[in-house]
Amino acid sequence: MTRHLTIYITMCSLLTLLPLFTGCTNDDDHQTAVGETAIAFDATMAQPTATRANNDINDNAKLSLKSGFGVFGCYTGLHYYSDSNVHPDFMYNEHVTSSDNGLTWQYSPLKYWPNGEGEATGITGDIPHYVSFFAYAPWSDNISTSPDTNPAGYCIPSFSNQGELGNPWLTYRLHPDIAYQIDLLYASNTQEHPIVDQRKPETDQKVNFCFEHALACVGDKISIICSDAIKSQIDNRVRTSTITNAMVVITGIKIEYTLTSKARLVLWNSGEANWQSIFSEDPVCTRTVTILDPNDPADDANNKPVYAYNTSIPSAITQTNDWTGYGVYYIPIELTGYPQTAKVSITHSIATYSGSSWKYDAEKTGTATVNLRDYADAYKAGKHLYINVTLNQVDIAVTAAIAPWIVITHEVEGEED
Repeated sequence: MTRHLTIYITMCSLLTLLPLFTGCTNDDDHQTAVGETAIAFDATMAQPTATRANNDINDNAKLSLKSGFGVFGCYTGLHYYSDSNVHPDFMYNEHVTSSDNGLTWQYSPLKYWPNGEGEATGITGDIPHYVSFFAYAPWSDNISTSPDTNPAGYCIPSFSNQGELGNPWLTYRLHPDIAYQIDLLYASNTQEHPIVDQRKPETDQKVNFCFEHALACVGDKISIICSDAIKSQIDNRVRTSTITNAMVVITGIKIEYTLTSKARLVLWNSGEANWQSIFSEDPVCTRTVTILDPNDPADDANNKPVYAYNTSIPSAITQTNDWTGYGVYYIPIELTGYPQTAKVSITHSIATYSGSSWKYDAEKTGTATVNLRDYADAYKAGKHLYINVTLNQVDIAVTAAIAPWIVITHEVEGEED
């Protein structure tokens, strides 16, 4: 079910406003009559229940926890939005916050819909003055000196200048620590949720931001299955000896990522995330996720065997083990000469049971690499890659499966003929 984040903005009394507003906004070029309508916002999560990696933002509570969102506003007067002659003079990284876990939202000082004189030749309406809005989340103060205490400021270190003509944009970079990675959202401009060419509504209508995920995710689930060759080998050991049971035990899983370090997100879009490559002294960064550590028994399900194949379980012929919750965000754009990859290492042993005790073969580690460019949808925002591993005795084979950030199923009831 889609959830809405509604910003309730109440009009102050006229007596309170009179000393503060004398007929214009903070920008004297944008005339606003006293007592006019304050600008209010709605925020909708396009994918409200997605959970793909650490610190994901998928509902109003998390959006509130992650410092709310930022808004840029470009005043265009009687003209429609054009990136060639506008700049965010009306709102510049306006900070919208909540003090009640996302039930209500505030920003200050309030902005009012601009009015003005003149006929709007060729544009519907009498004297419509337009403002175009652009939003992102989480809000950043673009202070990047402390990546651990201010991860949003580190991951979103810069914006286009307030006086810069053209589409507003932000710079995004991956956090060096996976625990602090930031899920970047942007307001999608669609026919259902327009963000440009807005004007004072005739009713109590709010500017509706429909937030989409700007990033993609890799490795949020890893599936391991044994090859037919290793299954046959284990089955033969059981049939030709006193061994009564055997299994393939996974003792270590490590994924090393090489990912694009930094890129620019242009906040003007036609629904799809508008990523652009930029020059960077550090074009790629590396990240490592350890799921099971052979040197740390506590990581191995409290010393319980984690098996990929077990001869004592009839259904083990199709046994697949899935590890979830280890996803890493990546920027869905690849720099020339710097491929984005995920190197998967699996450590395993064959355990056999004979008499009254288990015996473990020497551990073996296999390694294989997934290249993101091999998958057509890997560079689309809001996608994620499942990693599939086929385990052999010495080496492994790794593939990936692309899926949307969230899969929504619909049940349709129909009448029988």
